[in-house]
Amino acid sequence: MYKIIISMCLSFFIFGCASSSIENQSTSEKIESIIEQKSDNNETVEEVRIQEVHWKLIGVMGKAVVENTNEREAYIILKLENNRLQGFGGCNVLMGSYGLEQGNKIAFFKVASTMMACPRLADESAFLKVLNQVDNYTIEEGVLMLHKGKKASLATFEAVYIP
Repeated sequence: MYKIIISMCLSFFIFGCASSSIENQSTSEKIESIIEQKSDNNETVEEVRIQEVHWKLIGVMGKAVVENTNEREAYIILKLENNRLQGFGGCNVLMGSYGLEQGNKIAFFKVASTMMACPRLADESAFLKVLNQVDNYTIEEGVLMLHKGKKASLATFEAVYIP
């Protein structure tokens, strides 16, 4: 029984701490690639909306997020119910709230995460820092970009699932 518990805890630790790494490939290259793939597959996002969409993180501060097949992807979902933020930062579960205003204004409030350690915690910290800085967004061809003022995108996401 003791060995089973230890092995379960060890496997939870190994698989629970998975994240995506941030690489020096530019986010714009990644965005162009995604848009090309969607065009090649004749996929279109029929309606432009930000809420109730699974937004997979593909870039932070101009650096692309590289997917590893054995790891969970970082993502956010802006829930309609009580304007809740739900997501995964790469190491930890994310929670908080958000506000939307006319003119594509957005703000995140009380963003928190569980406190699991993992090898790529720095990547997650950069992601969380960006969420607390942004104040507006744009959506173009299934790609969400979060900005601070008129600056370049601080975080970029791809629409993965639109119910």
